[in-house]
Amino acid sequence: MILRSLKLENIRSYTEQTVSFPMGTTLFEGDIGSGKSTILMAIEFALFGLGSEKGGALLKAGAKKGLVSLCFEVEGKEYEVCRSLERKAKGVQQSDCSLKTEGTVLQLSASEMKEKILDILAFNEPADPKAQSVIYRYAIFTPQEEMKAIIWMKADARLQTLRKAFRIEDYRIALDNSSTLAKTIREKSIKLASHASDLESRKEKCKATRGEIGKCEEELASLSGNKAGLDEKTARLREKLDLLRKDKDLLGKAVGEVPLLEKQMKEKNGEVVKLEAEMEELSAEIGKLQPEAEKLSKIQQPTPKTEAELKEESKNARGKERELRSTEDVIGAKISDYESVEQNQVCPTCDRPADPMEFEEKIKLKKEEKRKASEEVTACETKIKEIEALQESQRQYDAARVRLQNLNERIGRNNEGIEKDREKIQELKGQVEEAKEKLEKAQQQAEEFNRISGETEGASKDLNEVESQLKEVERRISRTQTTREMLSNQVEELEAEIRNKEKERKAAERLKEYQMWLEEFLAPTLEAIEKYVMMNINQEFNQHFQKWWGMLVEDPSKESRIDEDFTPIVEQDGYEQDYNYLSGDEKTSLALAYRLSLNTIVQKVSAGIKSNLLILDEPTDGFSKEQLFKIREILDELKCPQVVMVSHERELESFADQVLRVEKKDGVSQIKAI
Repeated sequence: MILRSLKLENIRSYTEQTVSFPMGTTLFEGDIGSGKSTILMAIEFALFGLGSEKGGALLKAGAKKGLVSLCFEVEGKEYEVCRSLERKAKGVQQSDCSLKTEGTVLQLSASEMKEKILDILAFNEPADPKAQSVIYRYAIFTPQEEMKAIIWMKADARLQTLRKAFRIEDYRIALDNSSTLAKTIREKSIKLASHASDLESRKEKCKATRGEIGKCEEELASLSGNKAGLDEKTARLREKLDLLRKDKDLLGKAVGEVPLLEKQMKEKNGEVVKLEAEMEELSAEIGKLQPEAEKLSKIQQPTPKTEAELKEESKNARGKERELRSTEDVIGAKISDYESVEQNQVCPTCDRPADPMEFEEKIKLKKEEKRKASEEVTACETKIKEIEALQESQRQYDAARVRLQNLNERIGRNNEGIEKDREKIQELKGQVEEAKEKLEKAQQQAEEFNRISGETEGASKDLNEVESQLKEVERRISRTQTTREMLSNQVEELEAEIRNKEKERKAAERLKEYQMWLEEFLAPTLEAIEKYVMMNINQEFNQHFQKWWGMLVEDPSKESRIDEDFTPIVEQDGYEQDYNYLSGDEKTSLALAYRLSLNTIVQKVSAGIKSNLLILDEPTDGFSKEQLFKIREILDELKCPQVVMVSHERELESFADQVLRVEKKDGVSQIKAI
């Protein structure tokens, strides 16, 4: 892998920054706390995500969103990976992730992105998004403090860490898994053997059950013979009973007709009596109605005029009466006026004097007119009364005619009813005679019915007895068949159980062989392989460590080596020297030699990793100025195409092909080329 460029937006102390990485050695120089290590953190974040880090450790304080974009090259193919951070209610989280290559942009989740990067870099390790890349940490970039922590670890913890770095923890995992598997197999074998321990008793029980099935077969054969005889006898009785029942059914109809015929005769005789009584009632009613009808038929019509004509005459007479009375009232009023003038001798209209003699004659004439009018009124009143009398007589005549018509109709209906009743009586008497003949015949058939009923009852009793015997035999057959079926099922279950137990016994024996192979062959072999591989790595690691130590520490009296637990041992004049008593530059030299040795071994054991990128974070912390110049020799010896160093030592500028100055002003970091 070769780095090309890095872009930061709102990452820690950086607001916006773009960095290019040429081939050769690039030095990031700056004071402590200026933001140098952020560059290395951003590179690792772009490639592998947050890992165990919190998003808040990378996102700039107060910023809602941040971005890291890294452009790198692998085997001549260029990639650009971009990861975003976003501040949310629950904290800072990764949001958008994209990978660009050959003009194609893939939008991926955080876990998908890490899996894709591991595939591109050919890092054979799990794509756990919450874990750091072990290969990257120990083959390309190991922080100085982390390396010191490895050196200070206890032997067991350090070996476990190095197993992961060297990719040989699989041997230990396989050994643990084989032990666990052997234990599981042993438990399974014991369980299977225990479960199959009663195999012989199951076989004996199966044999005894088969004997019981044989007894059931013999009993079924005997019962089947009895059933056949009873079936034949039952069939004969049923046939006889069916014939008797058919005859009984035919006669039963006649028996059922006897009460019906008796009832019909009784009803019809009752109807005859009822009709005769009805005829008498109708005749009596005719006798009562006939005199009244004859009397009404003799009434004469009072006038030939109609009711309407009489009403019109009455109306005209009353109108004339009103006119005459009105005339009479007018004449009376005139007489009163004349009498008033005669008394007062003054005209009431013009107030002139009037002659009483003149008005006396007028009064006389008017009184004569009034007398005539009164006579005419009296004549009209007489005529009106005559008309009203005629109207009343006419109404009585009409009512008499209506009554006469009703009486004649009732008499006619009664005569018709009498005739119908007479005919119905004759018809009913004929039906009674017919029913009497049928009744006599039905009574004879009823006697035959009673005889057949007795015979049917006897046959039915015989059939019930035989069917009861047959049911008992069938119940015994059913019980025996059920017992046989149950025993057969038991045999099948026992045979299946025996087969399973035989399989379990064989499986237990086979599992015991597997257990022995795991415990006596595989486990020792894995331990031997792990020890052999670890021993070879230890030897090669020690060679590299002694080479780098010799280049960094020019003190012939001090030698250093790696023991079997990968613990660095420093000796002075043949005596081991405590790590705590080493000088600052010696401690740094020890850590750097350990780091370079670890980088070399990890790159070698990790397939696909090429030594073309090395990242060093404060590799000379604690070095004297004389030792700083040892870095040039280290870099020449490494012959790495691309080296990225982070240091606050300006003396390293002469060793770098590109020097970038990191400065922080008002809390914001900036990178400038020197």
